[in-house]
Amino acid sequence: MAETQQPNAQVLADRQSARDNMSLRDIRRSMKRDPDGHGITALGFDGVLRTFDAERNVLDAVGLNPSQIREYYDGLPMPERFLAADGRNVSRRDMLNPNVEDIPRKPTEEDRARTRAYNEELKRRGVQCCVTDKSADDSELVSNHT
Repeated sequence: MAETQQPNAQVLADRQSARDNMSLRDIRRSMKRDPDGHGITALGFDGVLRTFDAERNVLDAVGLNPSQIREYYDGLPMPERFLAADGRNVSRRDMLNPNVEDIPRKPTEEDRARTRAYNEELKRRGVQCCVTDKSADDSELVSNHT
């Protein structure tokens, strides 16, 4: 039994080592996504970047190192809670079964209405964006820093 666990542990260690050297962009591209396009990507307080489907089931998870977490917040103030975060220390089991605080809440109908109104106001003012006309909750990238 120990013989089969050792290679698995080595494979996981090798995979994590390879991801340590990847850019955040490359990590995001390599992650599984919701096939319907209604998923969300979120960085948990534990330093794990996760992709979720619309119902907030975890599809994929990668533990980020401190440098990658800083890259996630590039140009934005990083919440203090992330200063000591290191997702590489989180077990695979915990990556795939996060604490409630590490699962983004689903937007309410009121949230969606606010987003639609905001987008309409931007459109009315002539503000253009490079994103195609999709709903605000499709393929979001969020962070738990409320």
